[in-house]
Amino acid sequence: MPRCRAPLFLIAVVLPLAGIAAAPHTLELREGDHLCLVGNTLAERLQHFNGWESLLHQRFPRHQLVVRNLAWPADEVVLRPRAQGFGDPDQHLAFSQADVVLAFFGFNESFAGPAGLDAFRRDLDAWLTATLKANYSGRGPPRVALVSPIAHENLRNPHLPDGTANNRNLELYTSAMREVAARHGAVFADVFHPTRQLFATQRGPFTINGVHLNAVGDAAFAPILDRALFGDAGSPSAVNEGLRTAVAEKNFHWYHRYRIVDSYYVYGGRSGLKFADGPQTNRDVMQREREVLDVMTANRDRRLWTLAQDGPAQGAVDDSNVPPFLSVVTSFGVNQRANAGDNTGMTSKTAEAQSADLLPAAETLKRFQLAPGYAINLFASEEQFPELANAVATAFDACGRLWVSTMPSYPQWRPGDAMNDKLVILTDSDGDGRADTLKVFADQLHLPLGFEFALGGVLVCGQREVLLLRDTNGDDRADTREIILSGFDSADSHHAINQFTFDPGGALYFQEGTFHHSQIETPYGPVRCKNAGTYRFEPLTHKLDVWISYSYANPHGIAFDRWNQGFIADSSGGANYFATPFSGHLPYPEKHASMKQWFVKRVRPT
Repeated sequence: MPRCRAPLFLIAVVLPLAGIAAAPHTLELREGDHLCLVGNTLAERLQHFNGWESLLHQRFPRHQLVVRNLAWPADEVVLRPRAQGFGDPDQHLAFSQADVVLAFFGFNESFAGPAGLDAFRRDLDAWLTATLKANYSGRGPPRVALVSPIAHENLRNPHLPDGTANNRNLELYTSAMREVAARHGAVFADVFHPTRQLFATQRGPFTINGVHLNAVGDAAFAPILDRALFGDAGSPSAVNEGLRTAVAEKNFHWYHRYRIVDSYYVYGGRSGLKFADGPQTNRDVMQREREVLDVMTANRDRRLWTLAQDGPAQGAVDDSNVPPFLSVVTSFGVNQRANAGDNTGMTSKTAEAQSADLLPAAETLKRFQLAPGYAINLFASEEQFPELANAVATAFDACGRLWVSTMPSYPQWRPGDAMNDKLVILTDSDGDGRADTLKVFADQLHLPLGFEFALGGVLVCGQREVLLLRDTNGDDRADTREIILSGFDSADSHHAINQFTFDPGGALYFQEGTFHHSQIETPYGPVRCKNAGTYRFEPLTHKLDVWISYSYANPHGIAFDRWNQGFIADSSGGANYFATPFSGHLPYPEKHASMKQWFVKRVRPT
């Protein structure tokens, strides 16, 4: 009998391992491979720094690799909300002809703690099973690498979590990802343990909030990811900055193609609207712009391949092969009814004037009707300062200077044009009530619908993110810009996050309109909102909450009284709301019920 026990024990040990394939240590790449990144903010932010992709092309200079970043802030394996018509993840992998998929998951799921581990394993296993059977490229199933979350950095900031609890969970989810990868024979890239060691042994900070890399952190992370995927041998010693610039330009064009602004008009509910002058629709015109971006992106692929092989830069990229834009005739004044705005208390697009000519500022002043005791004067105009074109938001700083954000690119940037919306400073030097000088604090912005002063700089909203701009040398020019929050939707550009307003307690509020499906990562977990809401953000703690989840149309105004009670204006319908009764928390994606107006005075714009 004793002779039988050892073989039986051996069988008991071997059987559970029989179904587990040995995971390859490194990822195999072939010439011409298309690599697609999917997953969360860790992957999404790589395209804003471009260090890792530069190392990739340096490591494989003759492979002519095509890299497309399909990641989205706060994505989870089974939860990836998108605006109407966006399509499912497999459609985008197929469009990008993915030969290799790099999957960054585990961070957002980790906030479920140990109780969520089994569900995460099942979800990841099911996703990996399906992905390994797919044929996105037409050349066979993709090779897949699972990339773990990074560690949570202890910034030793009393306003932020120290990462102890998060790191316990992140280590559990990293181990789960390793197990799933091994079961399927997929590559597993552990970046949790190397970054935990980096944060513990090297001087930082490497993150903006403990969980999202800053420029220094990305520079340290790029070689960590490179070696985790491909091994130590052959790892480039440093990033080629000329190549990084080329990668950044390519990714800029791809980003604005994949995360296109006004997507509700490209493939959503308003994409089929026909123009007044013929059969064209929004979809026709704006899909052509995506086609333009596809060609421009491919042109920049070829540029960076040349640079990766130490070829000449040869000046600007040749975009002579892009298809032409479709010619569009204005709908201004079509089907106009002169009395369309009568008795409605609000303006109407069909009640437009007969002419689009704008009156000179002096003539406009004559038309104001003021209450007794009031006076008005012209402080600044586009006639004096052309940079004020399409001014959208204003605020005074502590020096009494007027800051103005402008968006001449509205309703969205057109490929090939300069993306040059601005934040400017107007100064009245002699106290006569008129601006004497204008300084451009920041340019190359995109539809900055709101801004506020905070964190030693200016928080500015873009279409998909909140930027922190800082002047580090006192010349009234932004020297640094950092993405503080990302993942806001851009389905409709004038429904995007807007009108930054502080409450008396120092929290920042802003809102977005319907059609949007937003999800934002924070050190405390993901925050999600669909079809309109009002956000509350604490700049010091990086806490973000959906303060009000309500089916607004397009809120563009918020104010607080002396008791810190909020009042919100919805500009599309001209409705006004008292915020307190419907500002309680609701689990995503629920919405508060219909709310009565506190003051019925419908006016557009609010």
